Amino acid sequence: MVIYLSICVIKKSTELGLQFVLTPERYNPKRRMSLLEEDTAIRLSEIVTLKNDVIIAKKNDGLEWHQINTSDAMGGYLRIPAKTDVLNCNKKLIKSGDVIISRLRPYLRQVAYVDKENVNLCASTEFYVLRARNHDSLAYLVPFLLSDAVQTVFANAVEGSQHPRFKEDDILNLIVPTTLFKEREAISQRIKNAIASYRAYEESLSAEIFHINDTLQKFPQ
Repeated sequence: MVIYLSICVIKKSTELGLQFVLTPERYNPKRRMSLLEEDTAIRLSEIVTLKNDVIIAKKNDGLEWHQINTSDAMGGYLRIPAKTDVLNCNKKLIKSGDVIISRLRPYLRQVAYVDKENVNLCASTEFYVLRARNHDSLAYLVPFLLSDAVQTVFANAVEGSQHPRFKEDDILNLIVPTTLFKEREAISQRIKNAIASYRAYEESLSAEIFHINDTLQKFPQ
């Protein structure tokens, strides 16, 4: 005999979301990480702010940008389009040192550390832009946001059937263990080194492709 059990969470009406939202996912206990004791973990809201500096396309005066779409942030690495272009829709301003994460379909793991400086970078408004409250590197948050525990939170936090998204509170309420926070400098350096190595590989591969194309052009087609 198989017995199926379900989780029931009792809430007061005053604890419900805006407009008394009754959808089950809004109150799923798995959309929050547990904070056992105040001295064992830190809320992400104490470490980062979510920046929402929007560039209005109609007021951009023809300035060209490297425009980052959600597909350009994959598994921690930021693919930067080679060409710049003028904006045809509003974008979010991103800067070196930011961590970006798409709020849309989190199972796609569209997270990236912004490692490039002195370039005009902007991103889809689907991204949350995490910026440090101090001068610490946030690169260590990339593997944190891609971890099983955090991905479970996002999976249980999304709302909407056609375009499932999670909310700002869902990310700001994430819990960073103090043991991980103490290692942040070392982890960040390893992540930066890995990204630099990958960029070097990309440049080498592009150079070799250019060489092969140049060589093949000398042969009759």
